[in-house]
Amino acid sequence: MYNWVITCIAWVESLVKKEIEMAWYKVTETEDRLVFWQWDDSAIAKLNLWSRCGNKVYLELAKKRITNFDMLFDLIKSIDWKHYVPENNPITVNAVSVKSGLESIPSIQSVSKKAIVEIKTWSRNWIMKEEQKLTEIEILVFIKDDFCRILLDTSWNALHKRWYRSESWEAPIKESLAASLVLLSSWRFWEPLLDPFCWSGTIVIEAWLIARNIAPGLNRSFTFENFSWYNKKYLEQAKIEAQSKIIRDKQYTITWSDIDENMVEIARRNVIKAWLKDTIKIETKDVKEYLDVPLTGTIVSNPPYWIRLRVDLNDIYKTISLLFLRNKTLNWWLITSYFDFDKIIKMDDWKKRKLYNWNEMCYLYKKKV
Repeated sequence: MYNWVITCIAWVESLVKKEIEMAWYKVTETEDRLVFWQWDDSAIAKLNLWSRCGNKVYLELAKKRITNFDMLFDLIKSIDWKHYVPENNPITVNAVSVKSGLESIPSIQSVSKKAIVEIKTWSRNWIMKEEQKLTEIEILVFIKDDFCRILLDTSWNALHKRWYRSESWEAPIKESLAASLVLLSSWRFWEPLLDPFCWSGTIVIEAWLIARNIAPGLNRSFTFENFSWYNKKYLEQAKIEAQSKIIRDKQYTITWSDIDENMVEIARRNVIKAWLKDTIKIETKDVKEYLDVPLTGTIVSNPPYWIRLRVDLNDIYKTISLLFLRNKTLNWWLITSYFDFDKIIKMDDWKKRKLYNWNEMCYLYKKKV
């Protein structure tokens, strides 16, 4: 049995936990932005293929309480790096330190890399050969409350980087966050789904992948494919299983639009890359055009702000409030960094919580039921 961890953005840990349990693995621990479980190495492929809300899948190589850099060096040296890391692949050490006596991130990285080099070369003086054309291997040193975990990245690029995102615009919503919003909304696939501010189409494409049960990592590569100790048959089996689980014969009512013609064109190109060309239609449309149309189902959306607006922000959010008042049965989930929204809507009708899209602080608004 190995110890595994998936990192994620804050407040979606419960969704990642559910993803792990749906793969028939047992979660052993949940912390802020971290979810842990145990299984053999077959778990690498399954979770990298299927995690919609996670950021990266790591293998835990060692863990121990440490209070100084000598202890960190010894912990790193206790790992069989020649087994876990390919011979000449470049190694990058990243570090996180929270409430720890080891506060200097550069020092943590430097000490850790020196310990790895010493094990792989059997000498403190040798320089480890790294072929830059090979896949980079990331080691994450995660220290919290003086408890240190040494983690090996199995994902390579972060899992939110889906294959369909060829283009986007300023401050796009992260794919994993978009998927999380759809899952949290409890959208029932037989009911309509609407995104009147579709930007590059991320929320709706993620909704479609969820409804079709398409594994978000099906069309990409992973670091673990370079590990000599990993049995490649697990990935082959996981991909065959994922293909067999795609739902191909269902129809859904999904409406999405944007007032910006450039954004609509980008969304169309992303739709083609997401294999949805013949199933999704996008319109160039002002949100005000929905005011005289009865709406049912679910709205999940990331309304715009000043970066790409050609009209008054206050006017757009007043329109959103009016849409809500005219369609009381709609299930609403909105993420925005426009903090004056509270002054426009009646807060008794909404719940909100703070979250981050990339590094930007936003609020998620949910209509009370």
